[in-house]
Amino acid sequence: MEGFDWSRVINIIVGLVALIVGWAIGFFDSKMRADKKIRQAEERSELAIQQAKGEAERATLAAQAARAAAESKPTLTGTTLLRLWLDSSERPALDLDGQRVDTNPISEPNRKRLLTLITVMRPWIEGKSAAPSPAPPSSPSAPATPLPTTASAPVAAPAPVAKPVLPAAKEEKPAAPLGIVGQIDEILQARLVNTPLVSKGIRLTESPEGAVIVWVGLQKFAGVGEVTDPEVQAIIRAAIAEWEKKYTPG
Repeated sequence: MEGFDWSRVINIIVGLVALIVGWAIGFFDSKMRADKKIRQAEERSELAIQQAKGEAERATLAAQAARAAAESKPTLTGTTLLRLWLDSSERPALDLDGQRVDTNPISEPNRKRLLTLITVMRPWIEGKSAAPSPAPPSSPSAPATPLPTTASAPVAAPAPVAKPVLPAAKEEKPAAPLGIVGQIDEILQARLVNTPLVSKGIRLTESPEGAVIVWVGLQKFAGVGEVTDPEVQAIIRAAIAEWEKKYTPG
């Protein structure tokens, strides 16, 4: 027994104890960190569940509000002729006869249609009782033909006939949809007087489809934008602007 090495045994025992203690410390540390991660994951999951519930509740409330607004909104019947509205970019947009209209620039047929609708609305804006009807323009032209015959009849007849005809033509002229081109042409002819352009024979007529036809002598142009002479185009646009200022509200 004297040769037995006790120090070596003690070192082995100490090493085993240190190994066991280190393993225990590592085990408990790992377990604590795992428990902490599990708690954090549970907290995040609970928060996500609460957020999802909140979003679902808000979506439900929004749907209920939209349904209530739709039910409370009155149902409109009939045909929409004119609609001015703002798009998603807060820019003005225009619908004519239920169709979206490109206003940059607006085409001549759509421009004519818009002016016709504004003419129909004009009596309401001015506080008159009735809107102008497109039918009356034919009535002034009907008695216009027998008017000379009336003048050749007995002397007392022309006075009562002339009084109703002339004022009626003056009142209905701005309201006649088919007379807009003629009205602009009258303004144009007045502007051409005493200008070098008067010799070019510039005039405006209306096609069967309602479009504007520009004549420069024997040259025919389908619309003001087709005119090749910038001076002619400019004086026509000036006449149109004067017509709008005179016959349209605002």
